[in-house]
Amino acid sequence: MERNKFIDHYITGVLYPRDALELVRILVALCVLASWTGLVWLSRRRGARTAAAK
Repeated sequence: MERNKFIDHYITGVLYPRDALELVRILVALCVLASWTGLVWLSRRRGARTAAAK
């Protein structure tokens, strides 16, 4: 199967309208960025707690 054929066939136009493709890409990128930001924040917070307990 060619690249993007699966997405074009099964997801685009089914989960979201075709004309909202750019908006969906931006929202997915923001979700990924938010999750990585949260991960970094939590790891730093846990590191600070561990250092303070020693």
